[in-house]
Amino acid sequence: MNVMYNKITTESINAFLNGKDYYKDNMSVTKLDDGVTYMRLWGNPIATMKADGTISISTCGWHTRTTLMRLNGLLYALGMSTRLRQKNYEVYLNDGESPFLFEDGTVVRYKTNTTFS
Repeated sequence: MNVMYNKITTESINAFLNGKDYYKDNMSVTKLDDGVTYMRLWGNPIATMKADGTISISTCGWHTRTTLMRLNGLLYALGMSTRLRQKNYEVYLNDGESPFLFEDGTVVRYKTNTTFS
């Protein structure tokens, strides 16, 4: 993972993508018996991975630097070039060409590394 992300971001994303439980400071990752894995920041589910590998992300209404850093770290780990950016209190998903307004629950991987909205 890129060195621009801190240790907790890296550890929590590795746990999330590998379906391992993780608890440190304000981050937690839990995998339920039905195969769904949650990555939580302050108890808010900011990323959800279904058993089929589909991943959706959410700020849960918290457009903080930490929330965006965790989610951008996940996008990076998935090999995606898109990143979340904030401008004028709005969050955008930016692919480098045409940013669009981010909506909580956006699916960023559906069994492949393809972005859908």
